[in-house]
Amino acid sequence: MTRPIDHKSILGDEKGMVLAVTLMMIAALILLGTTAVTTVTTDIKIAANYREGQKALYNAEAGVEQVIVYLRTPRTPPFTYPTAGTPIPPITVSCPTGFNFNTSVVINYVAPNWYRFQMIGTGANNASKTIEAYIRKVPMYPQGADGAVAMYGGGPEVNLKSGANPQENYSIDGQDYPVPTNANCNGSACSMSPDTTLPALPGLYTVQAPTIHGTQSYLNGNPDSTIGPSHEPEWNSFVNDAINNSWYQTTMGTRANPAVTLVQSGTILAGSYNGAGIIIVQDGGEVRLAGNGCFEGIIILRGTGKVTGVGTNNVYGTIITIGHTSKLITATGVVNMYYSSAALANLANINSITQVRRTAWRDVF
Repeated sequence: MTRPIDHKSILGDEKGMVLAVTLMMIAALILLGTTAVTTVTTDIKIAANYREGQKALYNAEAGVEQVIVYLRTPRTPPFTYPTAGTPIPPITVSCPTGFNFNTSVVINYVAPNWYRFQMIGTGANNASKTIEAYIRKVPMYPQGADGAVAMYGGGPEVNLKSGANPQENYSIDGQDYPVPTNANCNGSACSMSPDTTLPALPGLYTVQAPTIHGTQSYLNGNPDSTIGPSHEPEWNSFVNDAINNSWYQTTMGTRANPAVTLVQSGTILAGSYNGAGIIIVQDGGEVRLAGNGCFEGIIILRGTGKVTGVGTNNVYGTIITIGHTSKLITATGVVNMYYSSAALANLANINSITQVRRTAWRDVF
């Protein structure tokens, strides 16, 4: 016997399937929606974190520039750069409104005239970037020395002491001398022995054949005397820049605070003290070293400018003559002229004639 078909039963079963499929589709859409929202939210967070990370990096870069501005700004007393094994207290820089970086910075010694420091910039969401910056001090005067005495003008002439054998140290010596241990030395304490482990320069460097009077053995170097190219234009340019930009003072600097000193024509810079820096003696001017001390650095004699001494004085560094068609250096008296790389290296501490340049930087992770 055939059973009749129950259409309601069949329809009921189909309604159940539709409901199940609908629920599955809704669940899938919810899952897709949730995934999309999560993905978008994550992307937004990543973008926000990247943005804040970039802000932190830009803040750190701004902080580096503030440190360089600080180091370039003249101040009294001048900022003292660290040397090997001598840490110094941190400097404090200002942070302009809208920026975020650390304002206390330690300058570290790397090598002569090379330094490094770290700057931390911050952003929102605890974003932080650290930059390690390397800077260099670049003096604006010609680097190095050609001899204990370098005469770049015409007609060079030198008077040395006379006698069969020197009874004292050399009058002009291109060996490398250290500066005295005590910057305020007096008498024999200012007289040093050369460091024979360091390269020696010529005692006398000229651009024309010099006329030398007296006992040649008072002149010493490697070689004692030599002829080479002129560097007069570079030194003349530096002197003009120093005068035109008022980089000078009228008193002598010290080892702790070396300075550019200008001696005008018709004036005499005299005193019984030790000094350091660069002395520019204009045509017709004179620097008169008195007492029993020393000067550390460079003495530039323009034209008829001269250096004399009363007592016993040593010049550690170099003496340069420019702007002359004839020039006499008198080394028969009490001023001894010794090359010293240490005295010249200290000139980098004259901030007014030194540029601070950023040479490299990197992210520190």
